[in-house]
Amino acid sequence: MNISVIGLGKLGLCTAACFAAAGHRVTGYDMHDQLRLELRKGICPIDETGLPALLERAGSNLQIADSCREAVANSEITLIIVPTPSMQNGRFTNQYVVRVLEDLAPALQAKNEFHVVDVVSTVMPGSAEREFIPLLEGKTGKRCGIDFGLVYNPEFIALGSVVRDFLNPDMVLIGASDERSGNMVQELYTTTCVSAPSFQVMSLVNAEITKISLNCFVTMKISYANALAELCEQVPGADVDAVTKAVGADSRVGGKYLKGGLGFGGPCFPRDNIAFQAFAEEFGAEALLGKAVVSVNNSIPQRLLGRITAHCAQPAQVVLMGMSYKADTHIVEESQAVMLAQLLLDTGYSVTVHDPRALGAVRQVLGDAVSYCSDPYQAAVGAKAIILLTDWPEYRELDWTRIAAQSSAPCLLLDAWRTAHAAAAAGLLYCPVGVHTQLEAQG
Repeated sequence: MNISVIGLGKLGLCTAACFAAAGHRVTGYDMHDQLRLELRKGICPIDETGLPALLERAGSNLQIADSCREAVANSEITLIIVPTPSMQNGRFTNQYVVRVLEDLAPALQAKNEFHVVDVVSTVMPGSAEREFIPLLEGKTGKRCGIDFGLVYNPEFIALGSVVRDFLNPDMVLIGASDERSGNMVQELYTTTCVSAPSFQVMSLVNAEITKISLNCFVTMKISYANALAELCEQVPGADVDAVTKAVGADSRVGGKYLKGGLGFGGPCFPRDNIAFQAFAEEFGAEALLGKAVVSVNNSIPQRLLGRITAHCAQPAQVVLMGMSYKADTHIVEESQAVMLAQLLLDTGYSVTVHDPRALGAVRQVLGDAVSYCSDPYQAAVGAKAIILLTDWPEYRELDWTRIAAQSSAPCLLLDAWRTAHAAAAAGLLYCPVGVHTQLEAQG
């Protein structure tokens, strides 16, 4: 199929590359001149696992246009993948989507063929029918569902695994203005996905509600597991992993995302919860469950701080290992590791941070308030407490005996994901999150 992708950022470029590598002819456009120039030179401008190799496989199937109108003219389906930032009231703004729709309207008006406009960006429920369709019909003089189609087709991916998640989805969500448009988008994904996903085709507004409500449900499982972890820390003999393993084995629950540790972060989950609450309030409802989920999530950095202050007083040196909001990405947006660093600084501790990929991003947030170390062993020198946060694979291979020798005994190792069991034998005061551990205050 002939596809155009407007917006070649973290998700947009991966989407375009996946379609092109699957044999579709893709025309991409992004408003940033430098990004288009780098892509034409064969440079991958986005730091995302597997993307450089995917772009190589895409080859000439991916072409870069000089305008949105050119991209639309050369395609039969246009995917819009631009930011929808959160406003102060928690709702998403459609300003960038609207700008693209206004830009592509002349090309849509000039086409004789049926064309599908596919909004991938996450939007508030009601956006398509109240804003997007009236805009396109007014600008083009055409009728939605007859002369052109509108689809809402958000992705369920995570940074660091965008390519894998895109090609292997459990479900593809398609909200369509008409049957023809829904079928065209379903065919596109059927011929691209490696897995055999479930296709959920529905009305536009139902798809808009599904997107944010599904993400909210996932965060509910995360907060539930973290609430269990907090409880297990207080009960002698309790272990959150034993509890969540059994709970997740029940098919009514499922084990995905049911693991006590850090809370959710990144660019999607936190804001989707707030947006869902704003959406509910718009219609006179109250998202009580969502508020509780956010409350549990926000409490975790403070809880970790309490474990640290119980062991050592400021200005002791505390080392934070893993600063990105999840492994396999440099993104620190809404990272609870960064939140903990700020709490420690505010309390008067000396903070050193390590991360395999995110130190540059952390520096943009925390500046010179913390010390940065690219070597985990060097970071441990003089540490009174080491906090193992992001579950990077590299941390599972660390020599804890060496780290214990570098630290200031007795040194606490607070392990968010319970992967460093060898640390206890190495001489560190091992304290796994979600497991009852009795430690003496060290002063």
